[in-house]
Amino acid sequence: MRARASKDGLTVRIIAGTHAVLLAFDLADARRPGCLGFSIERTDVETGDRRWLPNSLRFMSDPHADQVTTARAPLQKFRWGDYTTEPGRLYRYRVVARYGTPADIIAQGVLAERPGGFDVISGGVALELRTEDCRSEATSIFFNRGAAASQAYVKKFGDNDPDDIPDALTWLSRGLEEGLVAFIAKADGPDFALHGCIYEFEKPTPIKALIQAQGRGAEVHIVYHARTGGNTAAENRAAIASLGVTFATTPRTKGSAIMHNKYLVLLRKDASGVLKPVAVWTGGTNWTEGGIYGQLNVGHAVYDPAVAERYEAGFQVLTQDLSIDDTQAKNDVITPVPANRDAVAHGTTPLFSPQNGLGMIDLYADICKTAKVLMISAPFALHERIRNVLGAPTDGAMRFMLADKEGSYGEKGNIDKLNADVGNMAAVAKPYEGTKLADFQKKKLDRDRLMVDESFHHAGIHVHSKIILADPFGPDPVLVTGSANFSTNSTVANDSNILVFRGDTAVADVYVADFMRMFEHYWFRSRKDEKLAANQVFALKDTDAWSERYFTDGTREQRDRLAFLGLIT
Repeated sequence: MRARASKDGLTVRIIAGTHAVLLAFDLADARRPGCLGFSIERTDVETGDRRWLPNSLRFMSDPHADQVTTARAPLQKFRWGDYTTEPGRLYRYRVVARYGTPADIIAQGVLAERPGGFDVISGGVALELRTEDCRSEATSIFFNRGAAASQAYVKKFGDNDPDDIPDALTWLSRGLEEGLVAFIAKADGPDFALHGCIYEFEKPTPIKALIQAQGRGAEVHIVYHARTGGNTAAENRAAIASLGVTFATTPRTKGSAIMHNKYLVLLRKDASGVLKPVAVWTGGTNWTEGGIYGQLNVGHAVYDPAVAERYEAGFQVLTQDLSIDDTQAKNDVITPVPANRDAVAHGTTPLFSPQNGLGMIDLYADICKTAKVLMISAPFALHERIRNVLGAPTDGAMRFMLADKEGSYGEKGNIDKLNADVGNMAAVAKPYEGTKLADFQKKKLDRDRLMVDESFHHAGIHVHSKIILADPFGPDPVLVTGSANFSTNSTVANDSNILVFRGDTAVADVYVADFMRMFEHYWFRSRKDEKLAANQVFALKDTDAWSERYFTDGTREQRDRLAFLGLIT
């Protein structure tokens, strides 16, 4: 959901996802002199809870180092993220431009932080909006927390192993595992069926949910990866045996490098008693503890019978365990690839691999090339055709890129070349070390099969989501999301799938809010480490000079400000 309001030269724009909200600000030229930043108050309209959003920086003269809020440490940037929202809740945000000396702001802020003191800081722009709801069929999207949640985890649960704290696992899942189980629970009786293709069929919780669906009379049939090489096939078979699975399972033993899908089709009998596809659960989340509690992942349910019908057709192909040539030929018919971004239909378009050729890669590259604002998340090496687009001059565009390792951007040093362009912000995952959560996630993610089956020779993957999001702040966003990596093997050799959404602003809002949650964490960490290495201090500026770069032509900060305001089109 989106909202915008202006008052007294201050403009505020808000983009609300489910668990994350983005706020963008703008100041008229006459209001810039003397401004030392922005304070943000948030009210949960339903509960009445009021709070100042936090800031990670403070004025050097502020003696109160703990629990810094924007009341006494205003934000000296033109956008911010609130990553503590709940789905489907009505919130009121008030943004106030702050003026005066740092001492004035600190003193006033200390009073405003006291119980009942909010109105000590008056004025500003206030607006209300409701976060998107993952319980709604239109936005049934579930991002977990990912490895970037280390500091928040320690604050909430202490430096303890999540394996010993059930609530901690639920917190890390952030509704992802629960959303999958809830989707399975919709098969509530003999009028339903669940047909799935699951790469790593291991996690007991969703498998037990399938067993329960079978117990309610639903038909259940799963295709699982069973190619030789790595440990995946053996572990899939072990899970099937140990959990006492009696519903139909089909091993995918040939025809592709890996059966990399992670989807379930929900079917329901029509009036004549014929099973018809009604919805699909898909995304990049493997059915493993690492996939749910460690890596950045997303699960996405689409309640569109036409889309579900395509997935059911793909399922029926994979049950036959065909050769790669036969699988490619059938996928080319089931999900033909649009020639370019303009050819993508409005609505939701599924695409399956393996395909006969690199049409999917060319589509991704064209989406990236035509985007004025681009977000891209990739765990493995991006295809050269995509890297070539990203390496070309931005020419006024703004690109945010998040990869698991520098190797995703190509040869060593490419990330520095990308960031030399003011329109590029390229980051990599750099998890905190030395905590019990880091050890837990390392244990879950350092797996032989990730290195063997997916042919990417490094330790555990922390950013596992595969996302291309073009022009998310405009009226016609394009989103690519699913299980397929942006590589040659994923396109011509692996069984995999993606969804292309065009024009769905609610879905785009959910993805961009959670993408920026992760991107900002890793971008800030890399910049912080650079400053620490150079013995520079992270602190707020004591004058209004901080804002100059946001209004200077040709700077990254100006382009960033315009992008989030929706002014780069």
